[in-house]
Amino acid sequence: MRRIAVRALVFGALLYGVHRLAMVAVAWLIGNDEMIVGLDCCIDYNRHTQDPWGNVLVAVSGVAATQVVAWTAIGLLAARRGDARLLATLAATAYVVSPVLQLIVYVVWHWAERDYVAVIDYLWVATALPEQALVAGMVFLFAGYAVVFWWAWWQAWDRARPRTAPVGPTA
Repeated sequence: MRRIAVRALVFGALLYGVHRLAMVAVAWLIGNDEMIVGLDCCIDYNRHTQDPWGNVLVAVSGVAATQVVAWTAIGLLAARRGDARLLATLAATAYVVSPVLQLIVYVVWHWAERDYVAVIDYLWVATALPEQALVAGMVFLFAGYAVVFWWAWWQAWDRARPRTAPVGPTA
């Protein structure tokens, strides 16, 4: 159990880096250099940009990058390619580091300029939909993704577990 916890901490730190670097890379690729502050994009979203969809793209890119890592680990786990515990821990940590941590930040510090807050804020600017509708949509999306993710994780884990032959009478 200790080994899993240590792996999760190491993966968490690495995935946090993946999350941040993906946001910076996307901001740089779309030419929104004002958003980049060092290796961070969350600090200074450009509220007055002509393209609020660019801000939405940057805001979701970190979560998307970590989820690509998670789904790759699930795929490798299901294909029995590698250490099952290592891959299962990587996938679960990637899920917790991005979608869950961002949700906690959103719920606890709703005022904070973090990914979910920024996504809702910039979707509101881009679409003029009511904020409550966007929040409800985000909650629905998060809940649906959680069900799909954990079902896939469980199926991959179940497939990767070593099977023992049934013990019974022999002829």
